[in-house]
Amino acid sequence: MQSQWRVIDCTDLDGTISYERGHMKVERRGEDEPVLVPLAQTAVVLIGLHVRCSSAVLHEMARAGVSVMLCDWRGVPDAALHSWANVPSEVAARQIAQSGMTLPRRKSAWARIVKAKIRGQAACLDSLGIEGGRILRGIASSVKSGDTANYEGYAAREYWKRIFVGDGKRFKRVSGAGTGRNAQLDYAYMVLRGFAVKAILGAGLIPTLGVNHHGRGNYFCLADDLLEVYRPAIDYWVAQLEPEDRLSDRNVKKYLADSVNQQFDSSGLTIPSSINDFAQCFGLYCEKRIDSLAVPEYQGPYEKR
Repeated sequence: MQSQWRVIDCTDLDGTISYERGHMKVERRGEDEPVLVPLAQTAVVLIGLHVRCSSAVLHEMARAGVSVMLCDWRGVPDAALHSWANVPSEVAARQIAQSGMTLPRRKSAWARIVKAKIRGQAACLDSLGIEGGRILRGIASSVKSGDTANYEGYAAREYWKRIFVGDGKRFKRVSGAGTGRNAQLDYAYMVLRGFAVKAILGAGLIPTLGVNHHGRGNYFCLADDLLEVYRPAIDYWVAQLEPEDRLSDRNVKKYLADSVNQQFDSSGLTIPSSINDFAQCFGLYCEKRIDSLAVPEYQGPYEKR
């Protein structure tokens, strides 16, 4: 990743942040040694609910062009502080590049995302011992720039009619249905989306400017684009549950939340860590620092429960 793009994640910090000679001084409750972080080398700071910080350090962050994200109990940003000072800002530069990205470049990125998602769905079926992976890989190979033929939708129909076939009836994916497999998927996807939101804001990207998703009622279009490739990894773990397992059971909710923290690929990265890297990679793609978008791809589970 870009060396000067440094994200300081203090969402789990129970302690204080103050200013000291060009640095933010981070002190954790109960520990004697503070950590000094150079503001000149920092792009974004994520602050959680148990952090106490001085107005002086916030002022100095603004002067240094550092963006500060205020996060909720999940670690997901719900507000931000950006500098009004006339100083160089990594966030501003990246957002200008993102807003100016050409249509062909966006269409190329979306095609890569769709291909990776469909191949991930094939890997999910393979891992579950269900036929259909070969068909899905064939569909993925047909995806062209922008996926104007909607091969993503074609693959989805083939995928969803197979994945839960053992439940005894044909499954229909309906978001917001509130029961059975749909409820399980909705809950796990909600957790996944929270990590995607955090990743894109931490990468200094504009959440409303999606690659393919768009809509006046959706503030996080870009998150919904980038998380697509991670859905098959979640689907695999949902398939381990029984269709009658309900979200009213705490253990089911914990299982679904834990499924989003599984190892994603052979590099050892968990899903949240992979999303963070993917968001940074997309930022570099927006800035034309890389010519093509490297999209992560699910290849089956790396951890067994």
